[in-house]
Amino acid sequence: MADSKKTLDVTIPEYLSVDQYRLMNDYNGDSEFGRLIHAVAAMTKFTVDEVRTWSLESLKDLANEFASISDHKQEFHSIIEWEGELYGYAPIASSTLGEYIDLENLAKDMHNNMHKVAAILYRPITSHRFKTLKFAYKQKVKMLNNKVENVFDWYTVEKYDSDKRKLREESFRDFPAHILLGAVSFFLSSVNLYSTNILSSQGKMSTRTKDRLMKQQTEILSQNIGAGGGLFTHSVSPLYYQLQGTQP
Repeated sequence: MADSKKTLDVTIPEYLSVDQYRLMNDYNGDSEFGRLIHAVAAMTKFTVDEVRTWSLESLKDLANEFASISDHKQEFHSIIEWEGELYGYAPIASSTLGEYIDLENLAKDMHNNMHKVAAILYRPITSHRFKTLKFAYKQKVKMLNNKVENVFDWYTVEKYDSDKRKLREESFRDFPAHILLGAVSFFLSSVNLYSTNILSSQGKMSTRTKDRLMKQQTEILSQNIGAGGGLFTHSVSPLYYQLQGTQP
């Protein structure tokens, strides 16, 4: 891409990474132009000061190039192949107390801990029951496309170990942001379902209210675990994801 003074060598990333997403949301100003500069800097090797020297035409051209990757909806996928390794989402039903506590603590500063949360929610698959794995391929990420009744019954992820997570978490700065955000949304819906059960069992919720909430949450979850964990876009704005306060 060329401006009035020089030619810019800019690499368009395949997807918006967790770290790029964080950097984009570091901007606290009110200027839309300033937000654009900050976003372009986050997705390139250039600094904010360098981007400020570009012509407006060049900046707009590049912003249009980035539009397709910076406006992803959140997507939940149960099994993905990323950077040559098979990862599976760790469902709340099999969560240990340790990983739940770590999630809760890390979520107190979700903005700076997204990569650490990603390393908890997605862990290497140690075994699965699929004869063959069918994938949909998008932006250097392979997403499971097998059709099964409940995908969580078909695979096992690595047992949670905080030390292993700490060794792996830095690499998750490059994890696809839209997939993490979908996983967080799915996690929150799962927690709501569990909370509904517990409140009902403690007599703190009427049977009618429980049935209504259970039906709503079950429909949301079943739509996404039945087809191998396809798209999951029922979620709040990714700018305001918080996990704290979700424990039963």
